[in-house]
Amino acid sequence: MSNFIQRWKLFPKAAPYIVVTELAERFSFYGMKAILPTFLIAQFFNRTNDPTLIKNADAHSNEIVHLFVALVYACSIIGGLLADKVLGRFKTIFYTSIIYCLGHLMLAVFESDYNLFFMGLMLIALGAGGVKPNVTAMVGDQFDNPNDKNIDKLYDIFYFGINVGALISTFATPLLKKYYGASVAFGVPGVIMFMALVIFVVGKIHYKIILPSKPTEEEGSFLMGLKDAWKTLVVFAFIPIYWALYDQNGSEWVIQASKMDTKFFGINWLSEQIQLVNALMILIFIPIFSEIIYPLIEKTGFVMTYIRKIGFGFILLVLSFAIIAFIQFEIDKGIRMNIVWQILAYGILTASEVMVSLTGLQYAFANAPKHMKGTIMAFFFLTVFFGNIFVSLLNNLMQSSSFFAQLNGGNYYLFFMGIMTVNALLFFLFAKIFKLEQEPTA
Repeated sequence: MSNFIQRWKLFPKAAPYIVVTELAERFSFYGMKAILPTFLIAQFFNRTNDPTLIKNADAHSNEIVHLFVALVYACSIIGGLLADKVLGRFKTIFYTSIIYCLGHLMLAVFESDYNLFFMGLMLIALGAGGVKPNVTAMVGDQFDNPNDKNIDKLYDIFYFGINVGALISTFATPLLKKYYGASVAFGVPGVIMFMALVIFVVGKIHYKIILPSKPTEEEGSFLMGLKDAWKTLVVFAFIPIYWALYDQNGSEWVIQASKMDTKFFGINWLSEQIQLVNALMILIFIPIFSEIIYPLIEKTGFVMTYIRKIGFGFILLVLSFAIIAFIQFEIDKGIRMNIVWQILAYGILTASEVMVSLTGLQYAFANAPKHMKGTIMAFFFLTVFFGNIFVSLLNNLMQSSSFFAQLNGGNYYLFFMGIMTVNALLFFLFAKIFKLEQEPTA
């Protein structure tokens, strides 16, 4: 405990407010998202649980969930540019948080009206797009020295906070839905989001606030800034496929879990709650990777650069989907698999998340031009948009009689395994061609 307190003293005074704000905001986001796939099916797409509608209802739910996630991260580009060029980070976060809260209110009030419910999702997408990239960038803003080694340490804690929020909400929100109904289950995350806004405002006196400014002649234009960050953008080009697979754990995997035996440790878990394994494991994996695994590997003389971490994370994701494909093929045969198999896949998925998602945040901030921190961070989140919009469009096509309608059952996951394998191989090839891994992790 004393070491933990001493570490906090190395961080700026603003750090606790930013971490807790993000924890509360992520509680609201993941709490709502945890119940969204199954809610859409039961409330709008297959209310009578008609067996003939299951395939299309599942695909329709996946389409909407991935579209929603895609729009959240598309809006992050707007949020990053708004902060860097117009309002500054504090005002952008403040105003978009209000929109965020209004979106949650609409979900709670209009849970039986699809059009108004969908409008609520769009408001949340707009609000989250303004909050997410800028709260993340504010972590690095609080340090005077952009090369301070404590920045990565604080990002570890920041990411830890994200997953504490996700863990609590993923456990609690499905229970609220089961015992108190969808209105309460969607309303509570809205209340937590309002609390996040209050905490953020209270911490204002401690923030090092970066005001919007135009690039100086030395810094160049927006296009020159992108030219300075070209290596970062090359790396980002390979990350959308990662998200196309990864974010299925909040949609396709949830639906898969509903067709499995969810009894684990003597408890019959709700299918929406299985996602909490990811949040729980990442709380454990972050310090293990940071303090044990990476240092042990580097003692062998093999430097764990940002690029190598991301590449190995890609490979782990393929392995996790191999397990998911195996589960689905067994389900297709009528075999009811125990949820422990999916938990194993979550373990490998979580290891990949530490190596790709957390590293990506660190890489984005470390390599962004000073006047484009928010914008480059938003470009990282835009990779999530491209990955999710791809999956959303694919699920839309699967509902028709097109060629893609064949991608059902286990074949669906084999398709994504193949894409990710090719993506990983090309990533390592481009890393060598463009010498992307010359710099070790900060």
